[in-house]
Amino acid sequence: MNLLRTGLWLLYLILYLIVVCPTALYCKHLRKSGREEQAAEIIERVVHRWAIRIIKIAGGKVILRGEENIPEEPAVYIANHQSDFDIPIMLGYVGKPRSLMAKIELAKVPGVHLWMTLLDCIFLDRSDVKQSVRALMDGAKMVKSGKSITIFPEGTRSKGGPAGEFKGGAFKIATKARAPIVPVTIDGSYRLFEQRMRIHPGTVYVTIHPPIPTVGMTREEQNALPDKVRDIVLTTLQEDVG
Repeated sequence: MNLLRTGLWLLYLILYLIVVCPTALYCKHLRKSGREEQAAEIIERVVHRWAIRIIKIAGGKVILRGEENIPEEPAVYIANHQSDFDIPIMLGYVGKPRSLMAKIELAKVPGVHLWMTLLDCIFLDRSDVKQSVRALMDGAKMVKSGKSITIFPEGTRSKGGPAGEFKGGAFKIATKARAPIVPVTIDGSYRLFEQRMRIHPGTVYVTIHPPIPTVGMTREEQNALPDKVRDIVLTTLQEDVG
């Protein structure tokens, strides 16, 4: 049954990307024509629909807590990273779809890359120090311009094991942009896919914690942010064992 579900899930993913390809090209045209708001509305609708369906077809149920903590102002959303499903979870359930900081490998995936570009996602190449610095600067500029961003500061999936170290780059984006940090705990997404690389139904608990203002922070307070936010995320991460 799980093998069949995995096949149907992959089929839907491929067919959906093919079907919405003309819409993506139309959105690019709207942007070039200066109709940014119209393009943004379509992009948000398509991405949100895709993210919700991709979870439901996998048999996933998302229980969201703390939705009232989503700020109206641009913010940097910091989440732990258990599974590839964390991306559609953040896009479909935690406020409106927003930009992501993603590994450079995703830029090579046809269809996915096109929509990530439309979402103004920033691709990070951890093997290239100069490119990584530019990506962080681009992230800060984007947040300053009024757009929020989601970052997984572990840099890799924990697959249900202990949450890894939260790297400091994500937090520099928030402090440079003087934007609040919104910690997000994703608990259980690894069960949907990371076990034997097949789709499995399951429940994912997502907790949105109160935002942390960065305006007026001392240098010491800024340096303590990665550990502080990680500790907040772990408070509702039952799978973490260390």
